[in-house]
Order: sequence, then C-alpha cells, then structure tokens
Amino acid sequence: MRQLVLALYAEGRTDERFLPVIIQRTADRILRQNASTMVDVLEPLPLEADQEASSRAERIYSVARKAAGFHALIVHADADAPNPYAALQQRIEPGRQLVREAEGDCCHELLPIIPVRMTEAWMAADVEAFRQVVGTDLSADQLGFPDQPHEVEAIHNPKHKLELTLNQVFAGQRRRRKARLAQYYEPLVHLGRNPSPVRSRQHPE
Repeated sequence: MRQLVLALYAEGRTDERFLPVIIQRTADRILRQNASTMVDVLEPLPLEADQEASSRAERIYSVARKAAGFHALIVHADADAPNPYAALQQRIEPGRQLVREAEGDCCHELLPIIPVRMTEAWMAADVEAFRQVVGTDLSADQLGFPDQPHEVEAIHNPKHKLELTLNQVFAGQRRRRKARLAQYYEPLVHLGRNPSPVRSRQHPE
C-alpha cells in the first residue's frame, strides 16, 4: 500500500486543529473513488513559516522548503467573500511563484484550499454534531443554523455567529460556563458526519 504524505500551511492555530482531518478525509475519499491502488492518506502535518519572512509570499516559500519530500503542501486562505479568486491571486499565487522559481529542495506541489467563508463555517454545517458536542437540545432554528450544509456560506461572520450561539446555549444555566469556541474545533471535526460541505476551489492549471 502506498502512502500520501501532505503538509499544511494554515492561517491560524484553530485552523491547524480543524483542517487536517477535513483534508485527510477528502483526499481519502477522492483516492478511493479514483485511484487504481490502495493509498493510505496520512493526516497532514501543519508547518510554521520562518519568523523572519516578511511577506506572505515569503512565508509560503519558507514552508515549502520545510515541506521538501512531502507529496504536496496544502496552503489555506479564507476568501471571506462569495468569490475565492481574489484570495487565490493575492494571497497564494505570489507564494506559488516564488516556489516555481526556487532552487534546491522544496515542495513544488502547492494546493490551495480556500473556504468561501472562514473555516468556522464548517462547524455550523452539521447541526447534530454541534448539539452533541456542546450539549444542547436546542433545535437548528433556535440555534439559528441553516437547514442545508451548503447554506453556511451565506453566514457573513461564522466565527462571531458561533460565539453568539455558545453564549445563547449557556445563558440559562445557573452556573454559566464560559463559552470558548476554541475547545470545540477538534471534537466537532472528529464527530461531524459531513466535514467538508463548504466548496474549496483550486486554480485551474
């Protein structure tokens, strides 16, 4: 059995908790449907950019150098807009260009992953998983969650929405728990039945 070894450069620490499982499941599903042989997809390894890198392009390049030997480097950037191509052109392509021109050891396979909204939009896509992890009997309507997974793209600021929802869930408790969104990233991605409803797009070659 062959192995697929991926690296990840994510925008933030919380993305590093959430995205690897989504990427692993998605890659595994694609390969099961299309590969002629069995491929074991390892969970992507998050890598950090060099601190001295002054621009995002240079940070992407520094991570690509660290990812030498990996099959591909996944580069994450939130679009925060209905159209992801501005994020692709402004925040990923300059780094890809540096990698194309690089000499020496470097991972040249850069694959963009661009959620239309923040990564947190994925967390609102599986209402049942959210209810189970948070521990609430409130319905999707009461939580203000959309009926269909793809509709999470319409949430303008999903992170703020989720924080408000957590406050709503715990507001009626006698000893009100402090709602910390960060603690729910990993439980949700492991429990969620459909972890990748938000469309991610790659630049056509």
